[in-house]
Amino acid sequence: MNNTIDIEQEITQQQEHFARGFDSYFKYFSDQEEVIEGIFKSHKIRFTQPRAFNDPLEFSPTIHFHDNTNSYRAYNLNGSIFPSVESFFRVQVIESQINSYGILSLTKLLDSFDMWSQYANGHRGFVIEFKNDFNNHPLMKSQGGDLYPVKKVDYVEDYSINLESLVDTDGNILKEDIHSELFFKKTSRWNYEHEYRMVRPLTDYPDYKPPEMPYAYTDTNLYLFPFDWTIVSSIILGANMSIENRNQIVRFCEEHNIQCSQAHIIRNHKDRFGKPSTI
Repeated sequence: MNNTIDIEQEITQQQEHFARGFDSYFKYFSDQEEVIEGIFKSHKIRFTQPRAFNDPLEFSPTIHFHDNTNSYRAYNLNGSIFPSVESFFRVQVIESQINSYGILSLTKLLDSFDMWSQYANGHRGFVIEFKNDFNNHPLMKSQGGDLYPVKKVDYVEDYSINLESLVDTDGNILKEDIHSELFFKKTSRWNYEHEYRMVRPLTDYPDYKPPEMPYAYTDTNLYLFPFDWTIVSSIILGANMSIENRNQIVRFCEEHNIQCSQAHIIRNHKDRFGKPSTI
């Protein structure tokens, strides 16, 4: 009986520790072979283009105008279709801004049952804990040594943008303003992720070749950026990870002096989100 009480107390203490939050950042990974090889053999991590994200509505907000009367109307002139004002701005302003950037999605939540399920392939994957200043490492900076900030995502009910309101007194839209609207806002249905993001231009990629076209495009290539293991605090293995993958990652952590721990699912104990505890 005492052992049961001790275990319950330990689970409660662990949950309280998680609830207080972390200074570090976490990223969930699947157990796909190419992911594990990329991380642990090639020491590279993906910065994902906006169009490769799992939400088709993300980076595609509703566009409002001060006068919406004819902004969404396309025109037919002698059989030729001319796009609406909305379509023009969506392609020439939004698409042209987002396609040449990669995003590293992070969170402060280590014990999210849903994210273990969704992003770590049913708890078969793993989580990397990055130090809170990981973006200070030279490999995480621009080619000129500039720091890319890690910013918290703002979750909104009305996922829309008014481009005219972003125009400054000189008639321009500042890159920082449009990026803040596009890269760091999501619909509130994703607020359980408590996401943070680091955004960098794909021109940082060693072999990046921008498309030779004068119009907007959708980049579907895979961009794996090198990283240094000194920015990593620990690895957490999923509760359902295969023995083969577990042995491989544990061996890597031992060789590189990286803390490694095993997640467990407590079926009869709910976490602070009402889901089975993952500790």
